Amino acid sequence: MRSVFGVQSSVFRVQIPMSWVLRPCRAGQVIGSRLVGVVLFALISVASLPALAEGKPLSILDERFTALETPVCMEYEVGYRLMNIELRRIGNIVATTTIGRWRHRITGQEVPALFVDMKVDSPDNGKPGERGRISIHDRIVAVLTVPDLQALVFAKYTDEYLNPLIGRTVTALSWSMYDTQSGQLEYESRELKTGVVSTNLVNREELLKLSRRIRPVMEFLVGQYKAPSQDQAVLDKGRIVANMDGNVVALRILTKREKSPSCLDRPRMDSMCIKTVAERGSSVRPRDFRAWSMTFAKMAEMLKDADLAKAARTAPMETIVPMAVDYELGLGSVRCTMTSIHVGKTPGIGHTAIVTKDSGLIVRE
Repeated sequence: MRSVFGVQSSVFRVQIPMSWVLRPCRAGQVIGSRLVGVVLFALISVASLPALAEGKPLSILDERFTALETPVCMEYEVGYRLMNIELRRIGNIVATTTIGRWRHRITGQEVPALFVDMKVDSPDNGKPGERGRISIHDRIVAVLTVPDLQALVFAKYTDEYLNPLIGRTVTALSWSMYDTQSGQLEYESRELKTGVVSTNLVNREELLKLSRRIRPVMEFLVGQYKAPSQDQAVLDKGRIVANMDGNVVALRILTKREKSPSCLDRPRMDSMCIKTVAERGSSVRPRDFRAWSMTFAKMAEMLKDADLAKAARTAPMETIVPMAVDYELGLGSVRCTMTSIHVGKTPGIGHTAIVTKDSGLIVRE
């Protein structure tokens, strides 16, 4: 996937530029690396990082972040679909967004930041040492500046075992990190079983530009939700470049009003469907991606949740929240459906605020 969503700490939604996950699309991997492909959009140099503690992937990033506000948590169910029928429930996604301070790797200073933490888990069979045919336990972390939403860090820990009925068994145990804190895009990945390290990355400059485009794209989406426009000057803001399997391609973001799939224990709701397509004249055919979304403020109003409404009012900027996401595979598709959104961390996920409004990070009335 190659778009950008956000849900501020209050809800900068999940979508980070998943376009940075440069891996072939397989049914199980799409969930972790393409999902929510949610907002979605960046990056850390790890030459000096200590080995990741077993059972605590990417913990070095947790240590650099101090939460100042209560996180917003979004939960999704993930299913495999064929001919519009869900054939298998694959797992769950829990994403938290928290505003706080990030200790900058270069300057050592603490800067206002948004910490996006997404965990993807499939159910295990409970037998020690055994995994199901699709066993995924991934974690994705993104750190963005506040309020301009420039991506500082994107990291992914992958722990996947895929044993299809047809084809060979595939296992993956690795992590990869990208970093823009030096002003350049630095990258490293490590295969944990073999110890093989890679720092090769194509199109660094284009990916660096993409990491700076999150806020403009978010503003475009919010504007289209509030007042849809076909004006070319407006639509130009919905153009992005994305890294698809190592190739930088130009894409357009299309939006239209339509009913969402059922989610949040509710029937189909009015929403804005977001779709990415190739630029006119391009020979590229990106996989079909659709996200049915609404603004965070509208969702809080619809759910009549006072805590969410307060979070929306005090957010650094307005954001779009995906309620359901479809991503095309070679055969069938993956659908992520929101089951819950609430203020407060889910046990085992996210950060606990240790400083409140007196911290001076963001002045709130």
